[in-house]
Amino acid sequence: MNHGQLFRVACDDASIAEVAEVLDDPKRAGILDPADRAMLAYAEKFTHTPHEMEKTDIDSLRLVGFSEENIVDIIATTAYRNFANSINYAFGHVEQNPEGPEELQAAIERLKNKIRG
Repeated sequence: MNHGQLFRVACDDASIAEVAEVLDDPKRAGILDPADRAMLAYAEKFTHTPHEMEKTDIDSLRLVGFSEENIVDIIATTAYRNFANSINYAFGHVEQNPEGPEELQAAIERLKNKIRG
C-alpha cells in the first residue's frame, strides 16, 4: 500500500510542498489542524518511546475532540503499523523506494535520516 499516495488523495488540494512539510515538521505543517497534530504526536511517541506513554498522552487526544472510539482506533492503527513494520524489518523489506514527485521523495529521505539519527 502506498500511504503517500493515499495521503495526497486525502489532502485534496494540498500541494506536494505542503504534503512534504508534514513529513518535515508535522507540528508546523499548515495543512494539519490541531487534531491531526495531536494524533501524529501521539503516534510518534507511541512508536519511538512507548515506555514513556502516560495518561496525559490520551488526554491530549480527548482535548482536541477525539472520542473514545477514535482513540482506540488511533492506538490500534499505530500498534498494527508498528507490528507490520517490524515484520517487514524481520524479512529485510526495509529499503523500499517510494514513488512520486521528487520533492516528496526528498522529504521521505529527510524523515528516514531523522529517524535513523
